[in-house]
Amino acid sequence: MIKFYLVIIFTSILLSSNNQNNSIYFFSKNARTLSISSIHSISNDINGLFYQPINNQKNITGNNYLSYSSIYDNQFSVLQLGYCLKSNDKSNISIGFIKRDINNLYDTSNAWDANQYLIPDLNNIDYENISNLLYEDIGFVISYNKYHKNKIINLKFKPYYNRIQSNESFGFDIDLMYGIINNNYSIILGVENLISEKKWESNIYEKNNLKYFFSNSIKINQITFFSELNNIDSKKIALEYNFNNIFYIRFGYDSKNKETLGFGLCSELFDINYAYFNSEFNLGSSSQISILFRTN
Repeated sequence: MIKFYLVIIFTSILLSSNNQNNSIYFFSKNARTLSISSIHSISNDINGLFYQPINNQKNITGNNYLSYSSIYDNQFSVLQLGYCLKSNDKSNISIGFIKRDINNLYDTSNAWDANQYLIPDLNNIDYENISNLLYEDIGFVISYNKYHKNKIINLKFKPYYNRIQSNESFGFDIDLMYGIINNNYSIILGVENLISEKKWESNIYEKNNLKYFFSNSIKINQITFFSELNNIDSKKIALEYNFNNIFYIRFGYDSKNKETLGFGLCSELFDINYAYFNSEFNLGSSSQISILFRTN
């Protein structure tokens, strides 16, 4: 099984495209993950269904996940919902929904004569012919985790729909991850966008960047250290400090998001996590709050 998995990864690397990654799933991490520089780690509950393998340490059937993000000084927002359909010591099946809303999008195609004014002055613009631009961006995920002793194989199928005015598109991505848990140490070897296809109604095709990575974490007393290497970003490092399994403080660093930080509050009925980070290109700050509801 491991040899077969490595063959799939190697083949996909050879066939990968270099197109710009503009997927809605780029913003599908939970707040805990964002606060540790978006490092892949093994999740203990449903809040990892979009981005991480989920372990089988407890039955999480029926648990719910809600997250809201304000990205780049509220230029757009992302809503995530998740639900665990099945969870036992052999497998986990979870489903999720994600929606991206972009603020202040306007259709200016009829606001001036492009044949007469390539770059119009303010007095050449007909403001009454400026209207809101129709934009829709939604996605789903089916996350399947298969367990064998201390090993996890995680497969994610992520279909999505995007619309700009009358131009519609449908696409899907498939991620594959392999995780090993050994007491307080864990590793993940994975590929995002192992298969990636998107077709617009205008017959334009897109693919999201293939991303392969190796991440690991180690827990020493109250502190968990994280690190990740991948083919797109720089090396990432982070840590999480645990206060009596109730309150958590997190810090992370990489060359793109610079410093990231966050905190979390954990209880028997729910978890609340918050993250804050800046962008590499001075697009503004971003924040996220995630809530996990437990039924088991």
